[in-house]
Amino acid sequence: MLGERELVRLIEDNGYPARLIEAGVVWVELEITDTKTNAVRRERLSKSAFADLILDWREQHRRNLRELGPALRKIGIAA
Repeated sequence: MLGERELVRLIEDNGYPARLIEAGVVWVELEITDTKTNAVRRERLSKSAFADLILDWREQHRRNLRELGPALRKIGIAA
């Protein structure tokens, strides 16, 4: 099972816009910030749903970097 330290590390290492509020044995409570509106909401979800959320976030950001790669290389920024 993931402890609080590992959960915080997953959030930070993946740049997920959330803050861990509390963690139980099988659930987490997060304050999630909407990156477009800066609205903050609290959400409680299972640790497996949290893992899916982080994996989806990670995949979405990788895809965005791949799409931006050619344009960034054109202006001289490696991606």
